[in-house]
Amino acid sequence: MPSVKAALRCKKAGVDVIVASGHEGGFHTSWEPVHSMILLPAVVEAVSDEKTLVVGAGGFCDGKTLAAALVLGADGAQMGTRFLATEESDFHQMWKDGVVAAGDRGTLVARGFVGPARWLKTPRSIEHQKNTLQKSPGVFLGAPDDYTTIDMSLINFEIESINAVYKGDKEKALLAAGEAAQRVNDLPKVNDLVQEIVTEAEAILQGVQKKFLG
Repeated sequence: MPSVKAALRCKKAGVDVIVASGHEGGFHTSWEPVHSMILLPAVVEAVSDEKTLVVGAGGFCDGKTLAAALVLGADGAQMGTRFLATEESDFHQMWKDGVVAAGDRGTLVARGFVGPARWLKTPRSIEHQKNTLQKSPGVFLGAPDDYTTIDMSLINFEIESINAVYKGDKEKALLAAGEAAQRVNDLPKVNDLVQEIVTEAEAILQGVQKKFLG
């Protein structure tokens, strides 16, 4: 959920686990961008109790960010981009390699089928971002598309770009990923990654306790 309002509606409906999805996340993002540092504690304060768990998503990728999620009151963290780039992931190798190579400021937001989406920054995605600004400015203004009037060339571009991923066509491919991509530098085995994340988070949380409590 991208907002407190949406989280409250989920709670009212009896949902057991609510994922507070910050704007840092990959692929589909919200029309009104609220980032994890603000969204997660706000959702925790609004809905967390003994019957409702809250999980942070968007920007979480290692022990440091897991520890941050827990300190902010979450019961856990969802990591999409980080686990996309693992040895066992069944995503196309070009997609995995793109995440590892992303680097600083390696993503951008442009249209993505049903609204705003975060993509790895490439010549193709930059072209799509420019086209989005010209033909679907609502993506950047918080105004959902009107499918009776939208320029279908945008959608056709997206379809061609996604098909290009599975054909291994790097020049035409659009590769979705979260901002966490700039902190992903390898393709580990999933078990090794999980152990590393947990070990790092435990060490950080113990260190914080010692720093403030002595």
